[in-house]
Amino acid sequence: RVEFSIIEEDQSRWLAFNQKELDFLNLPAAFRPQVFETDKSLKPGWEEKGVLVYRAIDPDITYSYFNFKDPLTGGFSREKLALRRAMIMAYNLDEEIRVIRKNQAVLVEMPIPAGVVGHDPGYRSTNKYNPELANKLLDYFNYKRGKDGYRTLPDGKPLTIKYASGSAAIDREFNELWKKSMDVIGIRMEFQVMTFADRLKAAKACQLMTAGFAWSADYPDGDNFMQLLYGPNQGQSNNGCYESKAFDAFYEKSTQIPDSPERSRLFLEMTRQMEVDGAWSLHVSRERNQLLWP
Repeated sequence: RVEFSIIEEDQSRWLAFNQKELDFLNLPAAFRPQVFETDKSLKPGWEEKGVLVYRAIDPDITYSYFNFKDPLTGGFSREKLALRRAMIMAYNLDEEIRVIRKNQAVLVEMPIPAGVVGHDPGYRSTNKYNPELANKLLDYFNYKRGKDGYRTLPDGKPLTIKYASGSAAIDREFNELWKKSMDVIGIRMEFQVMTFADRLKAAKACQLMTAGFAWSADYPDGDNFMQLLYGPNQGQSNNGCYESKAFDAFYEKSTQIPDSPERSRLFLEMTRQMEVDGAWSLHVSRERNQLLWP
């Protein structure tokens, strides 16, 4: 017999596990320091209680996408590419991993995570954290700062990025980090709080300007991740409604050949293309620590 308890807040799940109301817990990142030493070994109190731990880096990715159908974030003009890539370069991923996720995650460099066919451990993203360069990029493309420190569009119209978010405590932490990161480059952000179901429905309809999502491998092959960016998959898994002729051509060719060096090269071509286009702000693969009472 297996019983599932739907407990949305991390704090409530943590307390339920401590009180032995749950036998099994996927440890929320906020409570990691209470369970592990800095060397990732269990703290003595937990060992004495006989608690077991299973640890793995999930074959998944987290990312924030930009809606290519939106008149503000979408399009392939040079100033739109500059805006998206500046935002990607300004987002402080190191702080996300250290502060919000409590080091319970690893940086990902490409859309295909470790442990999945097509992953290249030597690949490095071109969109590195660099707020200084991000500011220069926006300056170059005439995103001018007003007296309040926030930038306008090149035509002088207001510039506000709307980010769709959940309402849990950790969502608020992510929102604060996004705002802090974008303030450095003068990008004003507003947050639209809604349920996951509503966010997903709006994403499928290409109605969200930008939002964060995650994807775990359905099967351990790079195709399962690259299809998230394939143009014809809009309304299904392509939440950013990204449609690049170059990317789609690489993807279609990759579906016609078996796993091989040629196919792996196509995955790298697709990765570079989505980076240059600023399709996603690619974030992390999450570390899963599962705690079990004896």
